[in-house]
Amino acid sequence: MSNINIVVCAEKTEYKVALKNKITSDELSIIGYADFQPDAKVRIQGFVPDVVVFVLDSEDINSDFFNFVEDINLGSFGCSAIIMTDNVTVDIVNNAAQSGIRRVMSINIGNEEFTNTIKNVVGNEKKLNQNFNVTKKVRSRVYSFFSGKGGVGKTTICTNTAVYLSTLGKKVLLVDLDLQFGDADMALDLNPSETIVDLARDTNGISIDNLSSCCCTHASGLSVLASPSSPELAEYIQSNHTKAIIDVARNYYEYIILDCGCALTDPVITALESSDDIFMVNDVNILSLKRAKLCQNVLSQINQQDKVKLIINKNVKKNNVKISDFENLLGIDAYAVISSDLKTVNSSLNSGQPLITYKPRAVIAKDISSFANKLIMEREGTLTATAKKKSFGKKK
Repeated sequence: MSNINIVVCAEKTEYKVALKNKITSDELSIIGYADFQPDAKVRIQGFVPDVVVFVLDSEDINSDFFNFVEDINLGSFGCSAIIMTDNVTVDIVNNAAQSGIRRVMSINIGNEEFTNTIKNVVGNEKKLNQNFNVTKKVRSRVYSFFSGKGGVGKTTICTNTAVYLSTLGKKVLLVDLDLQFGDADMALDLNPSETIVDLARDTNGISIDNLSSCCCTHASGLSVLASPSSPELAEYIQSNHTKAIIDVARNYYEYIILDCGCALTDPVITALESSDDIFMVNDVNILSLKRAKLCQNVLSQINQQDKVKLIINKNVKKNNVKISDFENLLGIDAYAVISSDLKTVNSSLNSGQPLITYKPRAVIAKDISSFANKLIMEREGTLTATAKKKSFGKKK
């Protein structure tokens, strides 16, 4: 059986910790947490888990709780539901069964029994899905691109990766979270009429309709949520806005790319915490080497170090600082290496075209397409070798 992805829905911290401590098998992993608030439905569905474990006191398991579970409609995307509580009663078990909840367990269940129960429930759910032709969605992926140093080419990698994925027919959202000096829209020759600020200030809240209306669309089909039009407007964007954007987007986009600013502001920290992978982008010099280690230390302090993957950009063969220096200092292998080609990058920017389509045969373009294909392989299990041929003109 492949790895089983779990979302934990609980209010009490001690319940979340208790459940986390029960994950002793490599076959199980917690991919997210939710609570019992109204926005939990969007958050849970966005994670596309194999199973949701609801952990709460038995006295709180009432009609409101069962209505909450039924409203999420887990069965529609092939997900199982399990209750863990302090006191398992016959009434709870019967009511749970009527609401489609597969199992009710004691919070004090042993780790091995917990693992076996989860595996059995998910296995039975898969058999039911096959019988009723329920198709399970492939979970969306959220990628943060981050660097402790400016000028490393982070936005170039973000925009071109996003465009490449879009040329393959993928549903991609690029969010510019460099809230003071972001220029992803300019790199793609877009003129957004609305930005992330308009979305955050919308009195109707952040929904997929509002998100879509605030995005501009590149000729490749890529959706872009631009950064504020002026640096002083960055203060309007708070952590809750970042979280809501990601939660909503997970249900509608296959790939969500976050171009984060260098400063570890609250919105950026929330983006990093909400991401599946954090790509730390560095060019090859001593300053980047120092900043990379500092960034790794900070990410460790907020418990995000396991998500970090190293990208080396602007690589040249002859350099006093080597890729191995980064790998040895950080203790991780380079996930991707992008060649240096300042001429092609500048020409593509001045032409208003992504280099991935401006000069697709350039080495740097091939490096980025290889990186993007690696992302596809990890998410979907299949590798797309070449992009579908499209004509690229001005944005619409």
